[in-house]
Amino acid sequence: MAKVIFNKQIDDSYFLIKTDTKEEALPGQFYMLRAWDKYPTLSRPISIYDKDPEGTSFLIEKIGPGTQILSKLKAGNEIKVYGPYGNSFNYENIKSVALIGGGVGTAPFYYLAKTIRKHNPQAQIDFYIGERENQNLEDAFQDLRILKVNLKIKKGGLITDIIQYDKDLIYACGPDPMMKAVKEQALKNKKEIYLSLDKRMGCGLGACLSCTCKTKEGNKRSCKEGPIFKGSDLIE
Repeated sequence: MAKVIFNKQIDDSYFLIKTDTKEEALPGQFYMLRAWDKYPTLSRPISIYDKDPEGTSFLIEKIGPGTQILSKLKAGNEIKVYGPYGNSFNYENIKSVALIGGGVGTAPFYYLAKTIRKHNPQAQIDFYIGERENQNLEDAFQDLRILKVNLKIKKGGLITDIIQYDKDLIYACGPDPMMKAVKEQALKNKKEIYLSLDKRMGCGLGACLSCTCKTKEGNKRSCKEGPIFKGSDLIE
């Protein structure tokens, strides 16, 4: 059982919650969060937004009853945090990278951008943030500018309209249509791309098979073999 350190609103849709969870974790991994007893039945899979000596933070979008409950937690409240689960993004030996996030798919890129900069001081990092017109999701990422991360923000419309495929490596996470379009353009431009799949997960342990995806090597579980997959390995 963990405890909430703080819980603050980013805008009407998003909130940032920090817990005293101190296990070692890597960029791109996720936890299963739960702050209720019987309902909702399932815990919620939430990507790591940030990690520091004090604990682990999560950027969460208010969608259903589970995330609504999480949004109302106060400092000192107890929360069940299971994990970390899944594989991670590579952050070493990177010269240039584009991070592409749509909506809550931006969440894992804060910790990733910080980790890439730590291990690659000269790397070129572009971070594309796609959001609806009435949102201020970018407020959760502004301090990355200090690390010389180039933020490119698209409010409304399609984030794919502003993406430049001029970096060696591309990481993307967000709605399926966005990731499909990004993948197609990346491969067309002969860029290496990895996608973090936003699949509905029941257990996070690979037992329920609710988060399977199709790859060239057969079906894979997003929670176990993923959630990060090489774009060229995925079958739509």
